[in-house]
Amino acid sequence: MGGAGDHGRDVIGLTDAAGCQGVWDNYQCKHYEGLLSTPIACEDAGKIIFHAFRGVFVPPRRCTFVAPRGPKTELRDMLLNPAKFKDEVLSTWDVRVAGRVVAGEKHALTGPLAAYVAGYDFSSFSYATLDEILDDHRKTAYWASRFGGQLPPAPKGLAPEKIADTESVYVGKLLAVYAETTGSDIDCVERLEPHTELADDLQKQRIRFYDAEAFIAHYRDQTEPGTVEDFAEQIFDSIEPTLSSSGLAQQRLAHALTAAAQSSPASVVTSGAKVRVKQGVCHQLANTDNRVCWKL
Repeated sequence: MGGAGDHGRDVIGLTDAAGCQGVWDNYQCKHYEGLLSTPIACEDAGKIIFHAFRGVFVPPRRCTFVAPRGPKTELRDMLLNPAKFKDEVLSTWDVRVAGRVVAGEKHALTGPLAAYVAGYDFSSFSYATLDEILDDHRKTAYWASRFGGQLPPAPKGLAPEKIADTESVYVGKLLAVYAETTGSDIDCVERLEPHTELADDLQKQRIRFYDAEAFIAHYRDQTEPGTVEDFAEQIFDSIEPTLSSSGLAQQRLAHALTAAAQSSPASVVTSGAKVRVKQGVCHQLANTDNRVCWKL
């Protein structure tokens, strides 16, 4: 917000559709070269309290002062001791606040206003340094796209010994590859037992699948909505030419895995995507996307 008519609100955080009539937070941002002083903080706190008294909004859950260099020692100590900050605001209201809450008006601390201010929860006032603000933002899904930098690495996937129901589609497509390769009827995993090399290959593909699944789950919570889906779609774009190529299904699978490994999607998560992850995305796609099938 900020500017005329903001009623003391610079940046607000809303928790529901009720807006400032529900649960909300206020960030009072000051772009000063020096430290934030007590008089300025008292004035800003007074504005929030006064307009809450007038019913413009309900009192914010938190009111945080944010300034490049932080608060002066005196103010910091008061904010860490709400009773002291309350006494400071009350004792200086008529000098620092009364004439500044509404242009051209003076609202002295008397009557119902005085009772309201005396009963206000001053523990809602605090301060935050820029380092703290940035640390908090670094934990959100929007940090990487706005500021860049390395995202925390994704954990490795863990392929269970028994094939899960959620794997049935991509595993079925792999079994079709193996059936064509051997000329045998391989419609279930058990029929791979005589073909140890193919059974080993299936396990390698499952490891890729679960590494990709762990990667996607990890970065879905740490990036903006749609980021991992776009990453997967770019992997699809890289393998799409191989899906209709001539030859056996085994060749198409091999060519697709090679293309995925060599791809470099334009995404904030690409730097954390190892070869096995990008190849595993092929199987993630095969599991949910009818566009990806190895056997024509």
